[in-house]
Amino acid sequence: MKKLKKLLLVGLVATSLVACGKTTENKNQAPEVKEPEKIVYYTPLTHEERDNEDQAKKKIFAVMLDNHDDARPQAQISKADIIYEYRVEGEFTRYMALFQSNFPENVGPVRSARPYFVQTAKEYNAIYAHWGGSVAGLEEVKKRNVVDLDGIALEGVVFHRNKNVGKRAPHNGYISLPELENYLVEKGVDVNDNTASLNFYDKEANIEGLDVGEITLNFNNRYKTSFIYDEASGKYKYIRQGQPVIDEATGQEFDTDNLVVLFQKGVVAGPKGTLKMANIGTGQGLLLQKGKLAPINWEKENEDARTILKYPDGTEVKFYPGRTFFSIVDEEKDAVYQVPESETGEGQETSNPNQDPAKVNSQK
Repeated sequence: MKKLKKLLLVGLVATSLVACGKTTENKNQAPEVKEPEKIVYYTPLTHEERDNEDQAKKKIFAVMLDNHDDARPQAQISKADIIYEYRVEGEFTRYMALFQSNFPENVGPVRSARPYFVQTAKEYNAIYAHWGGSVAGLEEVKKRNVVDLDGIALEGVVFHRNKNVGKRAPHNGYISLPELENYLVEKGVDVNDNTASLNFYDKEANIEGLDVGEITLNFNNRYKTSFIYDEASGKYKYIRQGQPVIDEATGQEFDTDNLVVLFQKGVVAGPKGTLKMANIGTGQGLLLQKGKLAPINWEKENEDARTILKYPDGTEVKFYPGRTFFSIVDEEKDAVYQVPESETGEGQETSNPNQDPAKVNSQK
């Protein structure tokens, strides 16, 4: 019995020593430190990653860019998140570039306002930068109550004539977006309250549609553009009047990840041939992503409403991360592209994504 007690006592002592050893060892060990989970923020118009939320809150700047023959090339067009190209009077088009993911210096040439550009800027609650405007364009600025920066009033303050680009007025007006932002801050304008964004894919999606590698857009008899899909980069190269578009400031060739073509007819409705665009109501369009073309529908309730893009089944359009280009032409016939090979092995040219290639062939 005594022997059993001794064995139990020895066992208890041994167990206590082991436990003490473990306690001592645990005390000497550094506590495991878990790294905090990284929070990723995204730019609202391009879905690019950022380390802090500041960029996502920044206000969007909508800048009117001249596209007259004497204004080309444009500077910092390759730094824009979104580009809109609309017809204006005569045989010309004009751009509105939306900047949010970065604010470059030396943007231009800046040109005048038109009402449908103002309405589009309003969709993004953007700060609208322009140099003058048509009568209807300037009236629309007041009606839509946008934050307005006009080179007519601000020349020599934050709008400047660039004497180093070899262009004559009115094709040489340039701005610095950081300078504009600082100017607004000094005036007490909140430049960090952005709420506008696009609807993006979370990851690479299986896009359905026609295999279309190139599309040509006929704005009028004199002016046309083309977008050619580059499979290596997954982007569309922008060709204007048969030549690649090059950024004056960076020397980069312009390309885009998403191309939206909207059919909205423009009619002369003002002095000097200024246009009124049929951009209110509903209509049709095309969406090109990753070499695929799909028909879409657009709807815009009023001048202040956002233009909503939907697929034929009613679901809202999603964009790939990166730049988006909007081309607005009159009718479906103004968008020409090659459809996939038919059963006869012959590719057919069409301007209607819903049209059967066999029917296209029978009409030729």
